[in-house]
Amino acid sequence: LVFAENHDTDRINNVYKNDFQKYKLAMTLIATVRGIPQIYYGSEIGMAGSKSIGDGDIRRDFPGGWNGDANNAFNTSGRTQEQEKFHDFSAKLFNWRKNKSVIHFGKTTHYVPENNVYVYFRYSNSETVMVILNNDTEKHTLNLDRFKENIKTHLSAIEVLSEKQINLKDDLQIEGKSAMILELK
Repeated sequence: LVFAENHDTDRINNVYKNDFQKYKLAMTLIATVRGIPQIYYGSEIGMAGSKSIGDGDIRRDFPGGWNGDANNAFNTSGRTQEQEKFHDFSAKLFNWRKNKSVIHFGKTTHYVPENNVYVYFRYSNSETVMVILNNDTEKHTLNLDRFKENIKTHLSAIEVLSEKQINLKDDLQIEGKSAMILELK
């Protein structure tokens, strides 16, 4: 089981003050590393809560589903713009993960982080996924020669979150505080 938070910890959106970029980094990590991701209810809409205030703060009701609730975050129309941003990203990421056997059963190769950029691969005989997590505030350029062992003869990739085509013959740029999941082609 892999998790960023649970019912006994501060909520991740409290620790990072609803910093959407940090949320995306954490969720991308737990969605792609070995193990079963555990998502604590409400994370997918940006719910926050502090353990120091008490268990009631980290275990508040999910908004909606009960008579008298001001909004119903179970439905798109009931979510705020901020909640929808968290929900859309979470749904895209975890729906992608749901059907990726390479993530469920594949092997992993980790590379030593450089400049707060962590790269690892999930691979099987038929699929390869490259995950890049830039925890630095600065944009970085990655020399892909460093990852030849796993890139092998792949020439391109599809970036899962943006759906952009990526050329693997050139260096790769990644924005600060961002994540990329590349399905190698």
